[in-house]
Amino acid sequence: MIYRVLFILLLSFNVVAENVKEPVPSPHDVLIVEIQKQAKTDVELEKLPENIQGLSLLFGEEAKTVGLTLRKIVQIYEEAYRQAKPEQSWMKKFVDDQFAVMGWGLAFIVILFYFFRETVNYFTINLFSNLNKWFYRLVSGYKLFRKWALKRYRKTLIKNFREFKVPFRPDNRPLKMHEIYVPLKVKSSKEYERIDAYQAITKHQRLMVVGEPGAGKSTLLKHIALSYAEGKLTDLPKQPVVILLTIGSLRQDDLLDDLVKELAQNDFPNARNFVEIGLENGTLMLLFDGLDEVSSEGRKVVVEKIRDLLKKYSNCRAIITCRKAVYHNEFVNETEKKLEIDSFRDDEIQQFLQPWQRDMPPGKSVKQLIHTLHERPRIMQLAGNPLLLTIIAYLYTDTAFVLPHSRAKFYIEATRVLLDELHHSDKRNDYDVAKKLAILKHLALFNQDGKVKDKADWRTMKLETVLAETRKVLPTLNLVDKDADLLLEEIVNRSGLLQKIDGGERYQFAHLTLQEFFAAVALRDDADGMLMRFKKNPDTWREAVKIWCGLDHDSTNLIRAIYAENRIVAFECIADAQQVSAELSDEVIGYFKSQLGSDDEQEEILRAFAAVASNTTDRGKAIFEYLVDILADTGDDRRVMAADILSMTNLDEAAEVLVGYRDIPEIRAALIRMGDIAVPVLERLV
Repeated sequence: MIYRVLFILLLSFNVVAENVKEPVPSPHDVLIVEIQKQAKTDVELEKLPENIQGLSLLFGEEAKTVGLTLRKIVQIYEEAYRQAKPEQSWMKKFVDDQFAVMGWGLAFIVILFYFFRETVNYFTINLFSNLNKWFYRLVSGYKLFRKWALKRYRKTLIKNFREFKVPFRPDNRPLKMHEIYVPLKVKSSKEYERIDAYQAITKHQRLMVVGEPGAGKSTLLKHIALSYAEGKLTDLPKQPVVILLTIGSLRQDDLLDDLVKELAQNDFPNARNFVEIGLENGTLMLLFDGLDEVSSEGRKVVVEKIRDLLKKYSNCRAIITCRKAVYHNEFVNETEKKLEIDSFRDDEIQQFLQPWQRDMPPGKSVKQLIHTLHERPRIMQLAGNPLLLTIIAYLYTDTAFVLPHSRAKFYIEATRVLLDELHHSDKRNDYDVAKKLAILKHLALFNQDGKVKDKADWRTMKLETVLAETRKVLPTLNLVDKDADLLLEEIVNRSGLLQKIDGGERYQFAHLTLQEFFAAVALRDDADGMLMRFKKNPDTWREAVKIWCGLDHDSTNLIRAIYAENRIVAFECIADAQQVSAELSDEVIGYFKSQLGSDDEQEEILRAFAAVASNTTDRGKAIFEYLVDILADTGDDRRVMAADILSMTNLDEAAEVLVGYRDIPEIRAALIRMGDIAVPVLERLV
């Protein structure tokens, strides 16, 4: 009975249990479980935790349907991941942390290097470069490191002088110094034999070299310095180290300081001991360039400094250059010989022009340019000067410029073309020629006047001075102060007539001849001002006065006043004058006819005669016939002088006359000096 009751109760319990259903989990709970399972699986597979983006892709869509936010999903996942991850030992945790830090640090460094690699490279290179420079400056003065210092010094000289820069050439394309350099010929003041300048340097320990403006004096010294740097001065005893000094820039009380400073500027610092020993042993060769570029008042001090140095160190080689007209034998006792750089002859002009041939357009050639110059004897005289020949070559090669017959017109038209050229770009000039010319005239007169003041380096002007002087002119040109920089920049970059030096801290005219021309033009209507300046400082204003007389105005009164001061200069002015009274012209020429053959200043007189005789005016033709008559008079002891003068005219007619006297050795020498001009005449006789 009891068993039956138990059986019935058990059966009833099973029936009830079968009829009671298990509760079904909600989608919300199911998703939580799935997230927890994913975290546990990631731990088992040793995967890094999923990021927000990964969890969103896995559960994002389903979470929206059950109202579970992404933030909540992340919390559930991170908590499950943390619970499932086994505990680490403190050592392993420490090591892992360190590796993590190192990894992130390395990653950070890599990222930094990637984005800043150029800066890092620059810093590294600059660091090692500065360390190298510091060490070099520290030891360069010691004998042990002398070869290193001289090697760097020579390398800097090569960099400075290997190119012959022509600022007004298109794109400022330089020519190679070795291409453009023509071996300059020099002659003794009492001899007509021409020898190569390098032969004279080898033969004489100390030389005084003079020449006309732009004759190549500075180029010669630069070429000597370059030849030394390239190891080509092998014929000189003791193989001296060359130091080139610009006399106008000497500012130290002691010339030793100037020499040390010059070496330092060319990458040989701390060289005082080297200089002192070199001067004593005669292993230095000093090149002093441009005595004429020192003011009259400052010249005496500079001359004494150089004299004292040369007297103290008698073994030292030296070359000093000066413009011929203003050298007054200041170093006659300190130099062995005075030599004059001779003008280019035809073959030398042709050699100088050859590097330009490759840039000449179709229809133009060096041969054609030489022919054009022969047809213009006054311009041919200019072509004997390397600087002016460079301007002629550029104008002929790169512009439509037509060479005029007059020297003054050449200067006027050449500077106008240079100021108006657009050769650096297609951009139009912002300022017209008249405005730029006004600035150049003002600056030239200011700087030319500066020579008679106390300026040590009178050829150059500080940037502040140039800007200040330029601004003085701007109101007259209807311009304002802000135009000063732009106007100067256009003059410098597009004409080359004015140049920046010392990194733009100073300015100077491309050559002293150009400064004198612009100064003369500035005084075009001020004869009294020109005369006053000439009287005060004739050496400074000699060339400017001659150029002034060549301008298109009557020069009679000025030449008459100059005749009372300096007859030679007056005669030179007659040769250039566009307008001068016949009475005064006859008086001056008559006086020098009477002086022809005397012992005083014969060379200057001969050159002045040649300048007048080559003129196409009536007075030029009359002088030419006068010389021909002297040559024909066998009893006149001035025949050789007349032949020399005719040869200096560079006229074909002169060669025609001289060839008739070729059997007389002295006159044949004059014919030979005419070079290629005489060749066609001689060929007709063959």
